[in-house]
Amino acid sequence: MFVSKLYTDKWPGNKNEETVIENPNWQQIKTAICELDGKSKTLVSLEADDQSYMMIGGGNHGQYIVTATLDNDIFYSLLHPVDYEIFNSDNSVKENNLSIFYQALINTKNKNADSANEQKLVVGGQAGNYSQKICVNLPQCLIAAITFAESGELESLFTWQEDESLVLV
Repeated sequence: MFVSKLYTDKWPGNKNEETVIENPNWQQIKTAICELDGKSKTLVSLEADDQSYMMIGGGNHGQYIVTATLDNDIFYSLLHPVDYEIFNSDNSVKENNLSIFYQALINTKNKNADSANEQKLVVGGQAGNYSQKICVNLPQCLIAAITFAESGELESLFTWQEDESLVLV
């Protein structure tokens, strides 16, 4: 496996109790990511060396932020998939767009965001507003993590955005 260390945080109050696992296996990585709750567990870091690592944060409301660097110089954020085509060839509405529509309704009702384009998440023990375009779901996190953990690469089936500030002011 490419990844040599797994870091997790745990916040009992205002103090971080970091855990490090040397040479983690996939089950340990998956468990750590699935335990993210945006409250006491808010960040998982997968490290290959000082230059190459991936961080997954959040977890509250089923939303996550995934960032990675392969050289500790250029950083990438995993983007939420967007489907711009609304209709299938038979003019029926695509299922994916209905899911996006319902999720937007849920987000509006939950009032977890300060605007329609932001999501409030806790990452690394700190609350922040993140652009919806970089808030992804658990399956995306797991796929991105397994690809990085095994090969040290960014999952090519996903869209990654280069070097932008994550937190919106």
